[in-house]
Amino acid sequence: MLRVAFVVISTAALLFAQTQKQKAIEQANLGVSLSQKSDYRAAIQAYRRAIAIDPNLPGIYLNLGLAWFKLGNFREALPAFNKENAQAPSDRVTTLIAMSYFGLGQYRQAAERLKPIASAQPENSELSYLLAKCYLWSGQYKEAMDLFKRVLERDPNSPAVHMLLGEALDADDRTPGAIAEFQAAVKADPKYPQAHFSLGYLFWKEKRYSDAEAEFREELRQAPDDPKALAFLADILLKNGNTQEAKADLERAIQGDDKLAMSHVDLGTIYAEQKNTKAAIEQFLAAIHEDPNRYDAHYKLARLYRELGRTEQANAEFAIVAKLHEQQKPGPLMKISGPQ
Repeated sequence: MLRVAFVVISTAALLFAQTQKQKAIEQANLGVSLSQKSDYRAAIQAYRRAIAIDPNLPGIYLNLGLAWFKLGNFREALPAFNKENAQAPSDRVTTLIAMSYFGLGQYRQAAERLKPIASAQPENSELSYLLAKCYLWSGQYKEAMDLFKRVLERDPNSPAVHMLLGEALDADDRTPGAIAEFQAAVKADPKYPQAHFSLGYLFWKEKRYSDAEAEFREELRQAPDDPKALAFLADILLKNGNTQEAKADLERAIQGDDKLAMSHVDLGTIYAEQKNTKAAIEQFLAAIHEDPNRYDAHYKLARLYRELGRTEQANAEFAIVAKLHEQQKPGPLMKISGPQ
């Protein structure tokens, strides 16, 4: 009698387990269907319901991570991919983990995970390219340059690789080599986005303003509203005394990207020359808000405060100027352009 009862209970438990597993599969499949329709938020909820029923469902954490990844939420994608990797390790999941770290700006962690995969697949240019970018943005310039050079041996006409190698050389204070790489990128593809701007920026750093102006204008022929190209072209125009055109370009640059400190400094300089003191102060303060270490913004603001008799504020700004000592040299291109 006891034996029969045990069998009945076991059968019921088995049927319940099978029913629950089927429900989990149904929710997982619903998540896949929703993902295919790009409804990732609803898909995430379906995957979560599936996990609540059966956390060991094959591939469920991979799909959950992919849905978060598609939404650009790398912080949520990462733990899902890590759980998938614990259950079913693969190069694909490791690559997704690395790309999540990349999306979070944690480039060194991304490089650590990509390196063994890229080493095992030296013919995979995409992996090598991604790893080199991780090296570049984590400050591992030698590793980045070595890898970019190996990629160029396989694809010598890749403008993207020439661009990134140029950034690495520039960050390592090897400006002539960086210029050569940007010129190679322009030669490989004259319409490659940001190639002319990047070359122009290095010319600008070298005070080769005529060459820089030509490159910025070429970039603007392709992308008329590019804020960085407008800002740096305006800076050259202002240096050459072409105030009216510079002012128009600066206003357009700020409209496109109000976080470019140099645009605010230059526009403030124009307002100060026009005796529009209130507007000038606003621009210098905006520049300092975006970059507290802008020597020229603090200095010009201090002079305006002194002219207005605002001695305490002027002295505070001059004290900051004294701490900064002198105008810092222009930063590397990668700080201007951001991760590409």
